[in-house]
Amino acid sequence: MAENSLRTLCLGYKRLTAHDDLEAKDSKGVFECEKEGIILVAIIGVRDIPRKEVPEAIRQCHKAGITVRMVTGDNIITAKAIAKDIGITQEGKDYIALEGPDFSKLVGGVVCKKCRTA
Repeated sequence: MAENSLRTLCLGYKRLTAHDDLEAKDSKGVFECEKEGIILVAIIGVRDIPRKEVPEAIRQCHKAGITVRMVTGDNIITAKAIAKDIGITQEGKDYIALEGPDFSKLVGGVVCKKCRTA
């Protein structure tokens, strides 16, 4: 799905009992009761369609000699597919794709505390 610019979502459920701990969370905010025994119902792909003017704006930037960069929280495979779809990357031209921790190392540290790149 990611290769087709789709974000992957998994849908599932779990029957809870009166004994399940609905208070305890881990450092990422995930409830302890959510970590095991979830029944998968479906896996779906969602496309976040770029605004129609984006590819033309990117073409104009390239024509003007501007290098366009994309920073996203998407899965790197999804991000590469979207970058190709909107013209940031082009067939036969070199580009680099980095995940957050690698980018942070490259630039020497904290980029944005809210982005959790530290």
